[in-house]
Amino acid sequence: MKTHLTYFFVTCILFFSYTKVFANYVDNDSVLTIISGDTSLQTATIQNAINYCNKTGGGTVRLTKGVYRTAPLRILSNVILRIDSAATLLGSPNMADWTVGGKLYNLLYSSGTISNVTITGQGTIDGSGAPWWAAYNAKTISNRPRLIYLTANNLTIDSLTIQNSPSFHIVPNACTNVVIDHVTINTDKNSPNTDGIDPSQCFNVLITNCSISDGDDNIAIKAGGNTGPGGISGCQDITVANCTFGYGHGLSIGSETSGGYNYLRVTGCTFKSTTNGIRIKSYTGNGGMVMNTYYSNITMTGVTNPIVVDWNYQAAVTTTPPKIPGGANIYINNLTVTGSANAGLYNGVANSIIQNIVITNSNISAKKGMIINYANGVTFKNVIINKAPAKFGTNVTTANTGSVTNINGF
Repeated sequence: MKTHLTYFFVTCILFFSYTKVFANYVDNDSVLTIISGDTSLQTATIQNAINYCNKTGGGTVRLTKGVYRTAPLRILSNVILRIDSAATLLGSPNMADWTVGGKLYNLLYSSGTISNVTITGQGTIDGSGAPWWAAYNAKTISNRPRLIYLTANNLTIDSLTIQNSPSFHIVPNACTNVVIDHVTINTDKNSPNTDGIDPSQCFNVLITNCSISDGDDNIAIKAGGNTGPGGISGCQDITVANCTFGYGHGLSIGSETSGGYNYLRVTGCTFKSTTNGIRIKSYTGNGGMVMNTYYSNITMTGVTNPIVVDWNYQAAVTTTPPKIPGGANIYINNLTVTGSANAGLYNGVANSIIQNIVITNSNISAKKGMIINYANGVTFKNVIINKAPAKFGTNVTTANTGSVTNINGF
């Protein structure tokens, strides 16, 4: 083969042993090997391998050393996509390649609900996002694809670098039993709306040991009101542990909360130079109940707004009946904050008061104190704000007289 061509290998390790010859590869003793040039799209050969693994009961599609340029790929049940450490799955830099049959697709996508899927391998998935960002900023396009957008039962994404998405990087949508572990997202801070990980209408999600810097929310948990596959609406039981967040807009719930959210646990996380830290955001017309959120053992340095709970995230939208945000039981323990602009904001609305705010064993250093509006049941225990014990009227204030009731521990 000509020297200017690079050999790329995709091996598919099947559950059963076969020896067959196909149009694009040879399957010998359960191994599919694909060889092709480095500038052409690899979509057909990779998709054929995924299809074959699925059809024969399951298996692994392996990308070894090289750059695999591709248009969107449909992920199927019982398939492991393994990207080795010297391999990059590269979304085509040609924006037109992402549209098939007049429809814009995400790079890795599913049709309907799939099961038992793993994306792994120490390598890189790169979305070639720069032309999409430029077009979006120039307002020549409004719709952009995601990098990974899957609806699945039993989904694992681990040990990868995932970067430069046209918009959101990882979106488990209407999923149950999701593990995202040891994933690094490091995308230009000026890239528009490039959220890191956005579990949407999901149950039972674990995000752990991840490092995320991007151009929007580092994590955004979305609990919309639309019922997805399997009857899933809203979110429940999500744990974020031992993650590091750099530049970005923080670890958020919302702004879509109309389907309701219950049980978020965040522990052992570090924020550095993030715009926001702990963040729950919604607004009338897009709101529902956010219940039982627990944050512990968190360190923030140079974070502009370490705590933001805001039912006025943006202007109200009229709906019938109105979808009003609400929340109860927001617990923070062992939070250490240095170099922030604001100590925090809890901002309910007159017809939806935040219920039961508890902060314990925390030390917050900021240029401005904490503001709490429209809340009932505020308990601070062993909390220092700007080198002094938390006290209403000094380093904790309200912008609306009488809007906070049942104050304890000050």
